[in-house]
Amino acid sequence: MHSGLKKINQRQFANNTHSAVEDIVIIEEPLLISLCFFNHQLASYQTTDLTVIMRTPDNDKLLVAGFLFNEQIIKKQHDIISIIAPDEAINNNQLIVTLAKSVQPNWQKITRTFASQSSCGICGKTSLNGLAIQINNPIDDAELWLTSNNIIAIARALNSHQPLFTASGAVHGAGYISDNQWLCVYEDVGRHNAVDKVIGDIFLNNKMTPQSILVLSGRVSFELMQKAITAAIPVVIAIGAPSSLAISAAIQFNITLIGFTKNNKFNVYHGNQRLNYNCHNEQNK
Repeated sequence: MHSGLKKINQRQFANNTHSAVEDIVIIEEPLLISLCFFNHQLASYQTTDLTVIMRTPDNDKLLVAGFLFNEQIIKKQHDIISIIAPDEAINNNQLIVTLAKSVQPNWQKITRTFASQSSCGICGKTSLNGLAIQINNPIDDAELWLTSNNIIAIARALNSHQPLFTASGAVHGAGYISDNQWLCVYEDVGRHNAVDKVIGDIFLNNKMTPQSILVLSGRVSFELMQKAITAAIPVVIAIGAPSSLAISAAIQFNITLIGFTKNNKFNVYHGNQRLNYNCHNEQNK
């Protein structure tokens, strides 16, 4: 069985009868992220706890790398020396990230020094300054490279890439597509964790490409748009709906934002110029 799943016993009621049955549920556990950074005043490395994330325990190193990249604590691969679990960690629920000497965390600006709930998104930010989006790489603005047929095909294919959802029905999924290839897909009890795992993968493994797509199994919040923009992903396709602030972010950074992608239909909330509709009856561009 997948490491993110476990079997439990439960009683099921159906058709006026109840019986003991075995069920499969998704695992949710805390992960403590600690930073080991070089303190120039003390001329030595110091370790400080950063935050606790509630997550599905799988691909934790990718999750941590993506989280730190999206929070702009790290910007390049060599900003990380190592990501390891300490010997005293309970159930591998702690990871220590050793940073290069050149990386100096700004602790006054790091706002997530508390437990982040798995369902939580922007509520983890402690001030409006935490909403600011920083981009280090330009976002590709090439036109007419994504077809409507591809968008529909992506939505149809997403479920086949989500074994944890198939087994438990209790996780979110996120995927990264480039040149019509699914480069990675990850699932997690937290929707933002799934995206962090995706971005951690493409960040650590040099998979970032200019014309790329972030696929989301549910709704699109501002924080998920923030992560896409930080990773310079020009297209976001979601099965669910975007929030008003997610749409505002898409407009500000010229991201193609597509929602309600299912049943051969989708809505384009911004960035229509990247789409080729493969049809001749289009009325509104």
